[in-house]
Amino acid sequence: MIKEGFRAALSRRSTLKAGALTLAAAAAPAWASEPGKGFDADVLIMGAGMSGLHAARMLEAAGLSVLVIEGSDRIGGRCWTARDLPGRPELGAAQIGAGYGRVRGNAADLGVALVPPPKGALSETSKYQVAVSVGGSAPTGDWANSPLNRLVGDERALNPFRLLPHYLLKDDPLTDPQSWQRPEFIPIDRMSLRDYLQSKGASPEAMRMLEVSTPGWKLSDASALDTLRKNHYYVWEGKNGPYDIVRDGTDALTTAMARSLKREVRLNQIVAMIDAQPKAVTVTCRDGAVYRARAAISTIPLSVMKSIPIHGDVSDAKRAGWNRQRYYKTVYVLFSVKSPFWEKDGLPPTMWTDGAIETFAYFPSFEPPYGTLIGITNGAASGPLDLLSHDELARLAVDELVRLRPAAAGQVSVSKIHNWSTYPFSLGHIGYFGPGDLTAYGTLVGEPVGALHFAGEHLCRVHAGIEGACEAAENAALQILDALA
Repeated sequence: MIKEGFRAALSRRSTLKAGALTLAAAAAPAWASEPGKGFDADVLIMGAGMSGLHAARMLEAAGLSVLVIEGSDRIGGRCWTARDLPGRPELGAAQIGAGYGRVRGNAADLGVALVPPPKGALSETSKYQVAVSVGGSAPTGDWANSPLNRLVGDERALNPFRLLPHYLLKDDPLTDPQSWQRPEFIPIDRMSLRDYLQSKGASPEAMRMLEVSTPGWKLSDASALDTLRKNHYYVWEGKNGPYDIVRDGTDALTTAMARSLKREVRLNQIVAMIDAQPKAVTVTCRDGAVYRARAAISTIPLSVMKSIPIHGDVSDAKRAGWNRQRYYKTVYVLFSVKSPFWEKDGLPPTMWTDGAIETFAYFPSFEPPYGTLIGITNGAASGPLDLLSHDELARLAVDELVRLRPAAAGQVSVSKIHNWSTYPFSLGHIGYFGPGDLTAYGTLVGEPVGALHFAGEHLCRVHAGIEGACEAAENAALQILDALA
């Protein structure tokens, strides 16, 4: 009865209506107790990002003893607010959709304020103004009528950022966020994103532009269905209403989640080995610390986890799935802005280029004076940047911006560089699947190994982003409740 009540609570949190659900209302089941002799906790959770912390709060609400360990020296995972910079720009998750019921429930329960974003903020669905530079040319704000615009037909009216959603929405075969799981969509999963976009009529110039800031290493590297279902979700989510942001920065929410736990998160615990048996999981860390629990959840990105020895009943197919999981390669160069140079040159502050820095994206701030400009490079184009030193990359980014927009000379300086590709605790930014891998491995990679369970945004089946990370966390929590019942 108690377990069914807990399931109902999870179901209410899973609804796509924003609102609070008080976790403390879940009564402790009779079968839950303090961990037995030889156990550090009922459940050990690896990773103090949104997924791990959501699972921890759920399991504690069910009466289980929970311990969270984290490899890095900070809480939040890919929720990362640059608190050392004016305006507190985000290095990772920022947008909280109107239908992010789980994320909003945590925020409401913990008193973490959500507010509309500053005026002029970018989003997945907004039609914001963009300056465009092609082939190193001076950027234009009137892209539709520019002689440099070699797009065809309806494409000409679209800035390069809008090309991908334009073709993904063209005759979109999906009807709701779960429909992609139907067997008839397996052939689309087997198509590369490149083949799919070409089948929708994208011109050669559109295909060239789509390779810039691609959602993957290259268009040929990404599953069409994986990209299609995420785009469908964000468009569907946008229809629920405008998104919000965490007033004090996204990682203020994960920090509050961590502080709400009964036991402090243990930082700098880099997992070196996992022994996953049917009734217990033992985790050994690089510093020699050993943790043992009746069950465990790993939210470690598969880009990192695939290199961790896991002893247990792991099939060859599962290991293949772990090895094939892919992550966006993304480099951020953050600029402090001394004055709004875009008012001088008359162009929008955000700019798309096909150069070494693919996007100069402007993020306004609630705090004066001018927000943050972030140079972003994704996919294969990030490879050469990985080889540069911090100072070399900073010089390159400033030189590229000033070359294209002379009004920026002396008005910007690099304040931070963050490379998700080389960050050792993720080795990438957002998980994605290659052609054929979503339907072949999407479920398999998340199946338990003994008492070891898995969560993380790469395992969501309905949602995406941080809401998807919470969805996967709830699935793992329910698996553990079933196993420990």
